Amino acid sequence: MMGRGMEMEGCGRITQILMFVSNFIIWIGSIFILVLGIWAVVDKPYMETILGGSIYISAAYILIAVGVLTFIISFLGCFGAIKEIKCMLVMYFIIILILFVILLVGGILGFVYHGKAEREIKMEMTKSLREYNPNRDSPITKAWDDAQRAMKCCGIDQRNDWSQNPNFRSRERVPRSCCKLGENGEPLGCTSSPTNFNSFEKGCYSVTKEFVMDHAKYIGGAGIAVALLMVLGLVLSVILFCLIN
Repeated sequence: MMGRGMEMEGCGRITQILMFVSNFIIWIGSIFILVLGIWAVVDKPYMETILGGSIYISAAYILIAVGVLTFIISFLGCFGAIKEIKCMLVMYFIIILILFVILLVGGILGFVYHGKAEREIKMEMTKSLREYNPNRDSPITKAWDDAQRAMKCCGIDQRNDWSQNPNFRSRERVPRSCCKLGENGEPLGCTSSPTNFNSFEKGCYSVTKEFVMDHAKYIGGAGIAVALLMVLGLVLSVILFCLIN
């Protein structure tokens, strides 16, 4: 009996160490997820205004929330493992399970609605383009101007997309932010005419889609890695719970 007790104590100790290490890695991963979520929102702040309530922006905020919760809960798992507090391990298990399901469902939806997300990006861009007003200082006007200057693009797919806007009914008219800069740093005069090379030629949709997909790739990879570590944390919390007398 003495030998079996020592074996159980040894197993419990190993499980404690593994639980602590896995939660420490989850804690590091949560910081990474949090940073990625914030990066997705603030890297190009005009994106949020142009894309409105798209799946991409919603996912970024959900990721930030999950990162914050995981950051806090991983401490709970470490503390519960060291102090051998059963109720804390139960709380840890339930919350980590919920977060794991959120990450799993989010990953599946991201895969299933990949095509829909692309269509939604274009739909939101079309909607905001029509609300652009060169005569009024609004968040949408500023966002489109910032986006076109920063990404060196014009319109959604092409320059004459601006004819969809009531303020640019003529196919020859585009915002000044579509114009390339001269040597003095001021925008050159430009139109959407194919013979006018002073305006940016590529549309903003392709650049925006590339930006969103690049961010989604990093975010998805980090989410999968943390979700796998969460499975390990769940298994170890159950084992440790059973080993605590």
